Amino acid sequence: MLIKEIKLLPKSHTLFHFTKNIEFLKDILVNGFWPRYCIEDTGWYGGYRIAYPMVCFCDIPLSRVSDHVDFYGNYGIGVTREWAQSNGLSPVMYINQNTPVHSSLSMLLSGNRAGNGYYPLSNSDVNILMANIKPLQGQGKIMNVFCAMRG
Repeated sequence: MLIKEIKLLPKSHTLFHFTKNIEFLKDILVNGFWPRYCIEDTGWYGGYRIAYPMVCFCDIPLSRVSDHVDFYGNYGIGVTREWAQSNGLSPVMYINQNTPVHSSLSMLLSGNRAGNGYYPLSNSDVNILMANIKPLQGQGKIMNVFCAMRG
């Protein structure tokens, strides 16, 4: 059997982080990237609104940046894909609601919810997983609490 190897190339060589506030961009240049709590509506799998500490980057060609900045902010900084990989960044996983993956995720999470609707251990595998999964389609809201986690 002949197996053909192919090289999969990313959409772009630069990942961008956008913000609506120039002061946040200046802070990044001085102190680096620090997570801010972003409230996620996890109702698409039967969950609740949960605040996850995160730094968001987008992998879009420069030709599509104008649509993105209208929503996320006019101030941005780009990093190379190599920098992102060496600093532990991982792409978000998008899940279609009409799939076995969505059903399995819903079952997994239904057994992990505490009575108050939150996952009790902030560093648990479930929380790490949920901070990195988004619905493939639908509406979402971004509500930054701007409570930076600094060690």
